[in-house]
Amino acid sequence: MVSKSIPKLLQEANEVKKALEEIGENVPAGISVAEMTAQIEALENIIGELDAVNADRTRLVNRKAEQAKVVSDQIVKVRAAVKGILGADSSEYDMVGGTRASERKRPKRKAGGTK
Repeated sequence: MVSKSIPKLLQEANEVKKALEEIGENVPAGISVAEMTAQIEALENIIGELDAVNADRTRLVNRKAEQAKVVSDQIVKVRAAVKGILGADSSEYDMVGGTRASERKRPKRKAGGTK
């Protein structure tokens, strides 16, 4: 794993490439400006692809949230319609996920005296 940040790494790689261009023919065997350039371009291409994938992911996450809101709103509408038409204590209201009025907990009396 590279311990440097990618932008910093690219900056350093470009500086090394520039230095290699200035050094010219005195570069050790197996090291070339063309190879360095190709490696930098490969990393930049991968970064571009990753940015595109991340943008797609962000769009999909936003669409998922929007659709979840639509579904949630629809559930609320269905429950309200069933409750309004068939009643809060109907078995149909229970079937769509509502809590029947007869099954709700009764509020407990608070102990307290008169002032």
